[in-house]
Amino acid sequence: MLQCRVSSYCEVKLLEYIAETLGVKVAAAAPWAGEKRLQYFITDAYGFEVLTLCGAKCLFVKPKGELSPVPAVKKHLGTIAEQTDLILVLDAPALNAKQRKALIAARIPFVVDGNQLYLPFLGAALQERYVNPPQKTETLSPTAQLALFRYLYQDKREMYIRGLAELFGVSAMQITRAVKQLVALELVAMRKDGVQIVIAGTAVGADLFDKAKPHLLNPVRKRFYVDNDALPPNLPLAGESALGEYTMLASPQTAVYAYDGKAGDLQGTDTLVDPGAQSRVEIWRYSPTVLSAKERVADPLSLWAAIANENENGDPRLEMAQDELLAGIWRKG
Repeated sequence: MLQCRVSSYCEVKLLEYIAETLGVKVAAAAPWAGEKRLQYFITDAYGFEVLTLCGAKCLFVKPKGELSPVPAVKKHLGTIAEQTDLILVLDAPALNAKQRKALIAARIPFVVDGNQLYLPFLGAALQERYVNPPQKTETLSPTAQLALFRYLYQDKREMYIRGLAELFGVSAMQITRAVKQLVALELVAMRKDGVQIVIAGTAVGADLFDKAKPHLLNPVRKRFYVDNDALPPNLPLAGESALGEYTMLASPQTAVYAYDGKAGDLQGTDTLVDPGAQSRVEIWRYSPTVLSAKERVADPLSLWAAIANENENGDPRLEMAQDELLAGIWRKG
């Protein structure tokens, strides 16, 4: 009944699960040539295999990391569908009840190895059990995130933490706690040089940043709109305005600024009434420019973290700009 080979990601056990559960023939897995026609942010996020289920040719699409929000997945699959006539099937990680319902409501076929499948083109829907995804990973403190980004920006293997408290405007105790958190999360290793503490990343550059992504803190507490004549002077650029300073992304009609003071200091509204007379203000958890090489522009890594948390719907423009942003950082490194 089952005919398959070991492929780049579509493991034999997944194919066996489909074949045994549905009692259908699963033909050999094969690579998909259409991957070359997709944008980088799609190929970077998903792997692809072509399978034939009971005579129906399907393109299995597997997230390389955590599953994006369902609206983003739907957009990504729509982009992929433009390049193929194959039936798309999401090879999903563990799903909770909310994710499963959302995928079914969106009519997105999916398979979770050994657990669930929804293949409406075969008239098949099965849930054997729910598996709760792993508990939410620990999030970096603002000081720990700043320390990590400071390390990533510098071009040396090790970094002395002396001077960070003064630079960040925090206590020495906060720096000590930040280092302990980074060590506990295995993002850095620590040693002593006399009385001085030295840290070194457990990976280098982009690899260390990828390792840290699940733990990144959204630097933005709140977003709202403020009349331009009520803005404090010399606010740094943030959001899409800052992203336009680092990439080819066009600046938005409504400017975006960062503010690391109290939200109550500004008179704002959640509603954009006049794009030309208002600006969007983001209340940041830490100074957006303390690590920035550009005057009055949020630093790139903090900007990436803020955009990643805001872009839940998977806007391709922002995803491409984020890729360009990171590429610029690692090139300089």
